[in-house]
Amino acid sequence: MPGQNGSVETGTPDVAQMWRSWLSETERQLNGFFGEVLGTDQFAKMSGSFVDGYAVVQRALNQSMERYLNTFNLPTHSDITELAERMHAIEERIASLEATVRTVAERAGVNPGATVTRLQPRRTRKPRPVNGPAAG
Repeated sequence: MPGQNGSVETGTPDVAQMWRSWLSETERQLNGFFGEVLGTDQFAKMSGSFVDGYAVVQRALNQSMERYLNTFNLPTHSDITELAERMHAIEERIASLEATVRTVAERAGVNPGATVTRLQPRRTRKPRPVNGPAAG
């Protein structure tokens, strides 16, 4: 029999509607529960002590890993970080020196983009003659 909007009603409940209502009710209940639990001072203290404990364990793990790597003479994270900082400082100094050399070359009237020619020594010795196949 056609309904008011022209559709035929079969007498079975709408499964999608039931699912939506169950999902929204479950979400409402969970939001209320977690809102009550997470908003307490007791939970704040517990989570704070968990974070403190995690930091202690992480620090101990980092120290033991550093000792392990030092035992096998391998670089640690701090060693690599220090090396990267030193390389960065060296690169900055080289860039500064290049700028200074470029400025001095321009003042002297030298083309700073000119390539340096590498002089090759004269060959005064002649290569040894290659012997033919050995007679056997």
